[in-house]
Order: sequence, then structure tokens, then C-alpha cells
Amino acid sequence: MNDQNTKTPTSKAWLQKLKEESWEAELLVSAIAIFGTFKLLGLVDWTTNVFINLLPPAQYRIGYAIVFFGLFAISILASMFVIHFFLRAYWIGLVGLNSVFPDYGIEDSMYSKIYTKKIIEFLPKLKNSIDEVDELCSVIFSAAFTFLLMYAYMAFFSSIYILLYNVLAEFIPSYILLIPLIILISLLIFQIVFSIYANLKSNKEKSNLQLFLFKIMKFVSKIMYGPLYKSILQVSMIFSSNFKKKKKLSYLMIVFVFSGTFVAIYQIGQTNIPYLISYKKHFSATKLQANFYENNNTRNTYLLNPEIESDILKTSIIKIFIPLYMHERKIRKDICNYKKDGLTKLEKDELLLKCYSKYSTISINNTKINTDFLRYIHPRTHQFGVITYINTNNLPFGKNSITVEKGSGVKWKIPFYYASN
Repeated sequence: MNDQNTKTPTSKAWLQKLKEESWEAELLVSAIAIFGTFKLLGLVDWTTNVFINLLPPAQYRIGYAIVFFGLFAISILASMFVIHFFLRAYWIGLVGLNSVFPDYGIEDSMYSKIYTKKIIEFLPKLKNSIDEVDELCSVIFSAAFTFLLMYAYMAFFSSIYILLYNVLAEFIPSYILLIPLIILISLLIFQIVFSIYANLKSNKEKSNLQLFLFKIMKFVSKIMYGPLYKSILQVSMIFSSNFKKKKKLSYLMIVFVFSGTFVAIYQIGQTNIPYLISYKKHFSATKLQANFYENNNTRNTYLLNPEIESDILKTSIIKIFIPLYMHERKIRKDICNYKKDGLTKLEKDELLLKCYSKYSTISINNTKINTDFLRYIHPRTHQFGVITYINTNNLPFGKNSITVEKGSGVKWKIPFYYASN
């Protein structure tokens, strides 16, 4: 008994000391987290390009939902850490100020006593401000990392599901593959509706109803959050069960959402996410796009269209690269329909190049030309595609155009000015 009594105060003192000194670790972790979170934006961009490459255009909207909410989640997370950093820095300033001036002064004030008393009544107590800012800083970390865990698991699960769907769609009917998704969405909707109903004032004391709500929440949470469900539920329950006495935290969450929205609006323009929702507008025969030309693409890490060297050409040869995506394979096979049984590797390669020429066609000034393609990995974007060379000897001086059309139905018109050497 004595041992237990001596250990309890010691453990409490250790915990109190940890709480008092945790700001140092928080500030360091916050700075690292800000850097790491903004680096995660690159992961969103990479995931977007993977979806463009793998998903059929009919599923681009699903990919858009995943990466857009990912961008939004990371933007909120970034805003959380930035706000935490400045709040904690402000808290350090308040603590330092409090160590020199424990409270407001009246006798030593440079203002009149009447004015000083009035403004002191209006301003919050320094000790109260220190405690409130400390509380806000302490909860931001738990909210931020819980938010990150929630989205990370759901995004990973959604990405795996959609990729498996496309792999298995060739062997299993689509409606069977959609059954797990339909069940999950139905469970989620049922949980939300039932939760609203069970939390009506007239139903809060009904034990059977509340017990059923608990079972439903637990079951759906296991599916939605996987092995992380207990940790996520723990933090969310701490927030929700203390909601009435800590309503200021709810306002802080609203600030995070708004600040995250502004970050997401800015960042979305730095990625290819808009392509997933409006890719059809990308194939305009009258719109000049800067990324048609290699000399404009030095910072472009992923090509969404063919590329030539420049919009002004003086060379006798035009090099053109056409990116080919994984989701085009099925269409290309259906168009070519070549049988490769019994062929050598060299013969298969020649047949494949012939297929590329059939799948991708090139026209100069609306006149189709014969092209010989070579397989090519783009040195800057590391994308797979085909490359060909076009002789310019017969081109007229001045404005010309190259039209590239794929068997999938997409078409680009690339204008250029030919200034002969």
C-alpha cells in the first residue's frame, strides 16, 4: 500500500512536468510537420498522374474525388500546423511577458488611472490568455494527426479498390465488383441517419436504441478506419463528449476548414487534378496550349498531350513525342487485333510498332502522313510513349499544324511556325 501511495504522486508530478515542458517538443514537431505536410502535396500530384495513366476516362471523376479530397485534407492539415506554430510562438511570448509583468499595472501606467482601469476591464487576464492558448495548441496536434489517419486510410483503401476493380473488370461482371462499395455506402448512410434519429432529445434515454447505435457505430468504424478505428474513435469521442464546455474548439475547426480551403484553391492549379474533371476540354482543335512545346515544358513533370520541340521551327526534322497511357492498352488491342502466337520477340516488337502506327495517326496541315514510330521513355517526365520524326522539306514557309489523333477518339491540333533555314 505504501509503495502504491508513493508512486502515485510521483507519476502525477512526472505527468505535470511533461505537460509543462511539452511545448518545446510541440514547437519542433510543428515546424517539421509544416515542412512534411507541404511535401505531401507532391504525393497528391503523383497520385493524380497515376490515376490519369491507369484509370479509364469514364472513371476519372472517381479519381478526382479521391485526389481532390486528399488535397483538401492535406491543405487543412497544413493550415493546422501553421496556425499551431504561430499560436505556440504567441504563447511563449505571453509566458515570457508574464514572468516579467505578472499582471497589469495601474500605478505605473503611462496612461491615466481611469483609462487604464477601463481598458484592463475590457482586456482578458494574462493568465487566462496563457491557459486558453495553451489549450488550443495542445488539442491541435491530436485533431491534426487523427484527421490525417482518417483520410490516409480511406484514401489508401479507395485507391486499392478502384485499381483492383479495373484489374478484375476483365474477368468479373462490373455489378459484382460494385457490391462491396454499395454495401459500404449503404451502411454509412444508415449510420448517419440512425445517429441523427437516436440523438433526438426524445430518444436519448432509450437504452435499447442507444445500445444499437453503439453497435452500428463500432461496426461501421471498423470498416471505415480499419485497424486505426479505436485510436480515431478515442480522439473524436474526447472532442464530442466535451463539446458543451469547449465550444471554442469547434470555432477553431471552422477556421482550419476555411484556411485549408484557400490553400487547396491555390494548390489545385499546381497539379493536374482539373484534368480529371474536365479532360474533354483539353482536346480543343482551336486552343493553343503552351505544353505542346518542349521549350515551354522545362518544369512540367507529366505530359497530357503530344510534344514537339518549339512553336517556331527552323530544322529540317520535327521530333514529336506522343505519350501512351496504361488505360489505352485495351482499346489499342481491340483496334489492332493482332495474333502473336508462334512469333519471335523481334516479330512481336515489329507488330507492336505497327499497332502503334495504327492506333496513333499524324496529319500535317490536315493531310495524313505515314509514320514509323519507336518506343520511347521521355527523359524528363519518365513517361512511356512513342516518338517519330517528320521531314519538313515540303512544308510551306509560315504557319502550319500537326494533328495527332488516337484510336480512343482524342485529338490534338498543334500549330507551329515554320521558318526555313
